[in-house]
Amino acid sequence: MKFFKSKFFIVTAIAATSVAAVFTAMSLLGYSSYVKSAVNFIAAPAQKFADTVGRAVDGYTSYFSEVDRIKKENEQLREQIDSMLDEVQSAKAVKAENDELRRMLEVKAEHLDYKFEQADVIGREDGNYMTVFTLGKGKRSGIERDMPIIAGNSGLIGRITDAGETWSKADSILEMNSSVGAYVERSRAAGIVTGDYELSRKGLCRLSYLREDADIEPGDRVLTSGVGSVYPRGLIIGTVTEVGFDESLREKYAIVKPYAQIYDLSSVTVVTSFEKYTEE
Repeated sequence: MKFFKSKFFIVTAIAATSVAAVFTAMSLLGYSSYVKSAVNFIAAPAQKFADTVGRAVDGYTSYFSEVDRIKKENEQLREQIDSMLDEVQSAKAVKAENDELRRMLEVKAEHLDYKFEQADVIGREDGNYMTVFTLGKGKRSGIERDMPIIAGNSGLIGRITDAGETWSKADSILEMNSSVGAYVERSRAAGIVTGDYELSRKGLCRLSYLREDADIEPGDRVLTSGVGSVYPRGLIIGTVTEVGFDESLREKYAIVKPYAQIYDLSSVTVVTSFEKYTEE
């Protein structure tokens, strides 16, 4: 082969043979200790290099072993965190359900004539700020058209507008076609709460048809009057945030913030039965 015939190979071979011959001769002449020292001197760099490489390999092996251990530990921690988050969410759901049932019991204790049916909100039409809900219960659960719906804290939401066997539709008091007889709890000033397109975008409604001298102030609570028989008397509609006067209609009006969180509902309570209010 060309390599064995090359000058580099020949020179290297001659040098190696010469060194070996010198070492052999020195050993025969009794200078073996010098030979060992020379060999050790020559071999030391190679041994040091081999030792360094060995330690580096061990270091890399330990490093990757540690990385694998950390990865496995992180995976276990992630699994534990996911499990804990699931438990927290379950606990929150149970608490929310308990809170809702507790509020329903409080309302029931205050209004002994009420009968309730709780229903989940399974859909909503919120285009152009509409607040029309689809509920997961209907006629089979005793839900019929024009029944009022409230939040668990007795805050008025609206009324049922249509009902099928297993579903129903409901409009909130923010809708344009909504009309609720109302009165101011403090002064007994009477009016009608209606939906307003611009106000509904802010989650507000309007108390109209108030007399010019109606006693009403920001902070007053507005309740259902029971007039019209669709809504029972005394449900909380909301709180007055602003009072104004309509010059063209020559009447006072008020802006009302609903008590119920209408834009953030997951379930509602349908009042399926109540005593009709009659004015004395």
